[in-house]
Amino acid sequence: MISRDVRSVLSTMRKHNRRTVIQSAVLRVGSFDFDCMAYDISLGGIRLKVDLPVEQGTSVFVQMKNKLKQTARVIWSADGFMGLCFQENPEKVRMNLGSLANGLS
Repeated sequence: MISRDVRSVLSTMRKHNRRTVIQSAVLRVGSFDFDCMAYDISLGGIRLKVDLPVEQGTSVFVQMKNKLKQTARVIWSADGFMGLCFQENPEKVRMNLGSLANGLS
């Protein structure tokens, strides 16, 4: 468990603030789709839990709730989680997120 102080420091290092979500998503790698869960999201990226090792730097496509449909790049992968960086600009991501973007900057 990450302490509140560590979480505070990490949040100041990020370009975009994050929102905790627990929602199903689909990760497309090449021509294959994998069910996964989104655990947090920002205008810059998303953290997923997926039972699939994907190499850092891989281009992927993520879809969540028939709203978010974004191309992304794998930034990190560890212990069944992965961090993706969206390839679109933050304003386009905001439009795609709809109400999920409320409070994100």
